[in-house]
Amino acid sequence: MHKWIFVAVSMLVSGHAFAAAPSASQAAGARLAPTELTTWPRMRATDFGCMLEKRFGVQDKKFGCAADFDRIDWGDGCDGGGNYHAGPELPARVAKTLPAPIKSVEIVWEHGEAQYVSIDFDPGTSKHEIEVLMGLGAGKQRPANVMDVSITECAGDNNCTPNLFMLGFDHMGAGDLECDKLPAKKKR
Repeated sequence: MHKWIFVAVSMLVSGHAFAAAPSASQAAGARLAPTELTTWPRMRATDFGCMLEKRFGVQDKKFGCAADFDRIDWGDGCDGGGNYHAGPELPARVAKTLPAPIKSVEIVWEHGEAQYVSIDFDPGTSKHEIEVLMGLGAGKQRPANVMDVSITECAGDNNCTPNLFMLGFDHMGAGDLECDKLPAKKKR
């Protein structure tokens, strides 16, 4: 009897580990809502990776749920190398869950956070349609995580690709950080 109770309790306690990864049918039925994309600017790469893992079963060792944001060396803006621009991409199969007229989504990472999100729409999509779809319509306050929003329109040009650009924060590179200046010499 005690053995069965132990097994049942062990299964309940460890059950949360299995709940993190969705089954194939759950992952197949998961969808992104267009308005969710407005929450991505300034999002941590590990939070984004964990969302992909939990909702879509996309396992990423570097940016998944097991990753610790504070333990990752995000690099140095002065050299721009290493992990300074590292972050997960939106997998094609997940991007396909977004409804038309969204064509593609680009996320640019800087120092472990999404600096901006750029979304291309089908040709002929109006500014008003983009605003309504994304929940950014007139009179609505932009999300607190978004520093600036711009929409490139294509009035009358059916070959042009309309774009929504959501800036989370300004780029910080070598010029901004005064990397070319040497540290002051210490006096003896």
